[in-house]
Amino acid sequence: MRTKASLVFFVGLMLRTLMPSAPAIVGAQNQDASESQIYKVGSGVSPPRPTYQPEPQFSEEARAACYQGVITLATIVEKDGTTSHTRVTSSLGMGLDEKAIEAVRQWRFWPATKDGEPVRAEIAVEVAFRMYGGDHTICGITQKANAGDAKAQLELADIYFGGKGVAKNENLGESYLQRAANQNLPQAQFQLGERLARRDPPDYPKAYMWFTLAQRGGEKHSDKPLKKLSAKMTPEQRQSGKTLADNWTPPTK
Repeated sequence: MRTKASLVFFVGLMLRTLMPSAPAIVGAQNQDASESQIYKVGSGVSPPRPTYQPEPQFSEEARAACYQGVITLATIVEKDGTTSHTRVTSSLGMGLDEKAIEAVRQWRFWPATKDGEPVRAEIAVEVAFRMYGGDHTICGITQKANAGDAKAQLELADIYFGGKGVAKNENLGESYLQRAANQNLPQAQFQLGERLARRDPPDYPKAYMWFTLAQRGGEKHSDKPLKKLSAKMTPEQRQSGKTLADNWTPPTK
C-alpha cells in the first residue's frame, strides 16, 4: 500500500548578519591580524553566500514528541568557506540543538569579502524544524503510529522508505514496517516479505513466512511472489518457511 499523503519536511534557513555595522574585529587579535580577524558583515564587508546546506535531521526524542520550532546559532565562516565555532544562541532542546549544530558544521559558503579578498566573518543562522503537509501531518501519523495504529505504522514506513519530503531512513522505515507486520496487517506482512526476499543475502524462510501470513490474511498480491520465491528455495528452506508461518504468533507488547 502506497500512501497518498503529500508530506513535506521543511528545514527553513535564514541567514542574517550579526549587528550590521562597520567591519569591526569581533575575535582575538595576534601578530598576524589578517589571519585572526573576524569581521561583522556590512560597511565594506560582503556577507557569505551558502553553496551547500545538508538538512538537519530530527532527533528521535523530538520526532516521537512531534516537537517543532526554530533554533538560532552563531557560526564563523572561514576564508575557505567552512564553518567553525558554531554555537547555539537560542535553544530548542530535545536533541534538536545538537542536530542543528551537526548540520551547520557541514555547510559550505562562498566566504565574506573585504576589498575583494576573503575574510573570516561571524553570522547568525536560523534553522526551523517543521513537520507538516496537507490534511495529514507527519506529526499526527507519528503519534498514531507510536500509539499502536498499524495502518499509521505502515504509512510512516512508506514515507521513510521513499523519502517523501523527508530524508530517507531505511532503519526507521523497517522498524515501523516490522511493527505493523507484527500486528497482523497483511499489507505490511507482504511488504516485509518483499524486502527480505530482496536482501543480499536474501532471507528466504522468513520472506516465505511473511508472504504466507499475508496470503492467509487476504493479501492477494502475495500469491505470485510466493510461487516465485518457492521456486528459488530448497526443500529444506520451504519447510523452514512453512514451519515459521504455522508457528507464528503476534509478539506480546
